[in-house]
Amino acid sequence: TGEIRWIYRFADVVYVTDETSRREITSWPEPGAGIDVLPLALSGKTMSEHKRASDRIRSDPSFWTSHTVIVVDQSGSMRKDDVADGITRSDAVWLVLALDLVGKRLTKGEASASDVISVVGMNETSNLLFDR
Repeated sequence: TGEIRWIYRFADVVYVTDETSRREITSWPEPGAGIDVLPLALSGKTMSEHKRASDRIRSDPSFWTSHTVIVVDQSGSMRKDDVADGITRSDAVWLVLALDLVGKRLTKGEASASDVISVVGMNETSNLLFDR
């Protein structure tokens, strides 16, 4: 609009105010705000196996044993923070994919290095976000 605005970040929230910095125009949680997930350390052996399998799949696509394609809504409604603990819908989707789809399969030994996952983000257009 050409009007002066101020942007502040505090406690994982972005605030936009008017030119006086006294009236809030809008705000939204930072991506991942309210989510505390401990990273899972992968061993050198696991990383090496993944690299070898990835290289082999790229050179010989018939090597993969499964291909999961996930389409994730990335429209404006996914920025709503109406999920438990005030996280956004989008953050909740990524959390579920990481912990439930990938994490549980890895920890239970249900996934192999030859499984392929592709993630497509849908908004006004679609974009391949991840392909492993």
